[in-house]
Parts: sequence; structure tokens; C-alpha cells
Amino acid sequence: MELVVDLSTGGVMLREREDMERFSVHALPLHPGDGPADGALGALAAALSVHSVGTVGPDGDVLVPTAAVRRLASDAAREDGMSLGSGWEDEFEGMVAFATARGWTSDDGSLRAHIEWGS
Repeated sequence: MELVVDLSTGGVMLREREDMERFSVHALPLHPGDGPADGALGALAAALSVHSVGTVGPDGDVLVPTAAVRRLASDAAREDGMSLGSGWEDEFEGMVAFATARGWTSDDGSLRAHIEWGS
């Protein structure tokens, strides 16, 4: 599963919502080669905040509330003319449990994700 943030538009979407084997944030920069040192981290933080899908933590990872993942997955499924169903929820809960056991969640239960920069 991948949270995609397009820094040129400020748009946020969830890709590969059925893939419970990984979770990351993919930031599409304003300019090719841009990264955190180019102010892109601030733009990423702003886009996450505007869409209520997470925050950038002090260590540079993104913290994404599970409720935001559910909302984005549900919205994407609805756009595809589908629904998530209980199977998706069960698999997502399993992913959250796995992440929690490995310390990949914050104190409030948000998923911790690394940022992948690029197109």
C-alpha cells in the first residue's frame, strides 16, 4: 500500500490498497530531483495536513492514522465502483498488528512510513 502525495498539486491518493505487505509514502516532487533539503518536506507536511492524512515526525518518517488509511481506501474503492468489504478490513487489521509488534506505529497507533522521493 502506498500513500502518494503529489507536491505539485497537493493531491493525496492511496495506491495498491490491496497490498498489505508494505506501507510507504511516495512524494512526487515539485521539480525532478527535489527532496527534503529543497523544501519539499514542508510541502509534504502541508499536503498531509490539508487532507488530514498524517504528519511528518521529527525523525522524518510520516505518521498516518489508521482512520485516514481506511477513509482513503474506501474513497478509492468507491471511485472504482467497489466496496472494501470485511476481507480488506481483516487484512488491514493484520497489517496494523504486524506493524505494531515491530514498533512501526506511534503511541497513538498511527502507522509509521518512510518517504520515497521521486517520480
